Amino acid sequence: MRAVASLFIAGAVLGAAGIANAQNIQADKMDVAGLRLGMTEAEVTRALKAFDPKAQVSSRRVSHYSYSDGVNGFQTPDFLSELEVRTADSRFRIWFASPPGESRVYAIHRYSQGNPNPPGRAQFVSALTAKYGPAQLNYDPSRGTNIAQWHEQGKPDCAVSANASGRIAVDGGNETLLPPNAVNVLEGLARQQNPNLRRTMGSSIDVARCGRVLRYTWGGPANDAAFAISEFYVWLVDQGGMVAKDRQSTQWVKQLEADAIRKRQGQGVTPKL
Repeated sequence: MRAVASLFIAGAVLGAAGIANAQNIQADKMDVAGLRLGMTEAEVTRALKAFDPKAQVSSRRVSHYSYSDGVNGFQTPDFLSELEVRTADSRFRIWFASPPGESRVYAIHRYSQGNPNPPGRAQFVSALTAKYGPAQLNYDPSRGTNIAQWHEQGKPDCAVSANASGRIAVDGGNETLLPPNAVNVLEGLARQQNPNLRRTMGSSIDVARCGRVLRYTWGGPANDAAFAISEFYVWLVDQGGMVAKDRQSTQWVKQLEADAIRKRQGQGVTPKL
């Protein structure tokens, strides 16, 4: 179910061709600059102010769902769908679940640049390891992209390549991560019995069972320990949660529409014949 938004915000895409599996990590160890999945808007604001007291909300996107009784059009009340926040060196995009569930974070993206004293690759990877635990690193020489990825312990890893051949297991594309279309991509991969999902889920594929994924990407060579990491991208997404919430929203709107149709039909007036 696609909501109608009243403010547009754009994103970015990266690609890679790694083949290694992501590392397991406990869900409570996943955060991006203090932001965690499941936070409310107020909690997000406090976390980002703690990260950077000068953090400013640059965009607040609200959306609604539309439906009809067959004659008249209706729409749900507006709800918060996305925040964009800027700090001294980063831009954050934070997505919130739609009704009828609570308005809580299910996806986070960070783009960081402008560090006047960027760390070398070895220092950067060491910092990631210290914060999250060892990462499985992938590298795409054609794009010069490094990928570090972790997935939620005990749940299927669905941040896989959409490549239909299955020869590329993990890539740096954001097709399965970027809301709201990531839901359609994941549901489509499930219908197609994508070989990468079969590897992680077996023969019974339901992408609502997918776990959370944390991914860092940055440019530069793979093995130059001193190469300065002046910019990087981060994704933290509850893939299964966003699929389940989208299904719930779809059913909710269908029920609103069915109720509206019944109400209209119950009030119908037969004309003189």
